[in-house]
Amino acid sequence: MAINRFFTFLFLILILPTMATAFEWHIVPDKSSLHFKAIQNNSPIKGEFKKFTGNIEFDQQALNKIRVEIVIDMASVSTVFKDVADALRTAEWFDTKAFPKATFSAKNFKKISDKDYEAQGQLTLRDKTLSLILHFTFEKYTDKEAIATGYATLKRTEFGIGQGEWKKTDGVKDPVEINFKIEAIR
Repeated sequence: MAINRFFTFLFLILILPTMATAFEWHIVPDKSSLHFKAIQNNSPIKGEFKKFTGNIEFDQQALNKIRVEIVIDMASVSTVFKDVADALRTAEWFDTKAFPKATFSAKNFKKISDKDYEAQGQLTLRDKTLSLILHFTFEKYTDKEAIATGYATLKRTEFGIGQGEWKKTDGVKDPVEINFKIEAIR
């Protein structure tokens, strides 16, 4: 009887911790990117966020166990023109002093085709949380490495991005395209 309890205890100590982290992935920052494109005066304004982190638990065979949380450092915004990036950090736009982070989290995933998925999640930006659907494709998926590319579209005014004269959508259009590449290892 004591031997059975010993082996049960040994199983719990050795096996259960590995089961809890079996789907855990770690973002490779220098191989991952998060870009956006807005339209101002009918011309594209492109930029990126240089710093973001994430907690990813993903397994193609267990969609009901998936959890993703991506945290974006809003002050890391970068564009080709420094003055545009500086303006985006101000209170009229991202207000990075008051709202230094944006967060996307999702637990609801749907397989669309062999490599294509949809994540129904929540984006919190400028202290507003709204639903957001990400569409993504696995360029590579092995038991040790994954590369996913994807996109989403949000309406900037729903998050309060563009205050004062920028609240109108005739100069800066409302839709903003988000494109990302995530390379992760486990």
